[in-house]
Amino acid sequence: MSTPPDDDPYRMYLVLRRGAIASQARACELGGAAAVACVRAFAGAEGMAAWRARPGKVCLRARNRSQWEQVLAEPHALAGDPDGEAVAALPPRRRSQRGPVLERLQAMSTALEPLPASAPADPGRVTFVVNPRCPMSSGKIVAQVAHGAVMAADTGELEAWVRAGCPAHVVLPERQAAYDALCARDDLVARVVDAGLTEVPPGTVTVVALAPGARAG
Repeated sequence: MSTPPDDDPYRMYLVLRRGAIASQARACELGGAAAVACVRAFAGAEGMAAWRARPGKVCLRARNRSQWEQVLAEPHALAGDPDGEAVAALPPRRRSQRGPVLERLQAMSTALEPLPASAPADPGRVTFVVNPRCPMSSGKIVAQVAHGAVMAADTGELEAWVRAGCPAHVVLPERQAAYDALCARDDLVARVVDAGLTEVPPGTVTVVALAPGARAG
């Protein structure tokens, strides 16, 4: 019996190489850029429209160079330097059809250098702000920021930012009140609401994004 589509959703797979990226902020920045590039490069690919309706992402880790090279042999969009800091985004496919390369990879959960509490307003960078109320694995945070990056790019108002490679600051405020105040702002370019399938309750706002130049305070 075939698996019903609702139980076998399309997923975009984000892959990092173990040890290649030290900081959570950089992993998130590259993950967002790779996801946006993937959406643009594979806009007409089979499954993209269905994925858009339920845009789930899974963050995986290549344990060594051999696994990383196998990932890069798959159709993908890349952000960063393939021999250094980089994230590969593979276009959406059903979970049951992810194939032997992805099946061998582990979920990304490696501890990385923590996110800073703040960052200066930058006219060239979107600022992604992570909810301090929600402890999440490193891979989950990358996926949530990637959701936000795709949403920001989808506004159509940040094409210069997309052309520049989606540069970003990613921060984790020390005070929950500061994050809650951001969620109430009307100038956000993305507001990521989690479906609650893995690490956080459904309806949780995991990440918000401010347009380039906007101040978080």
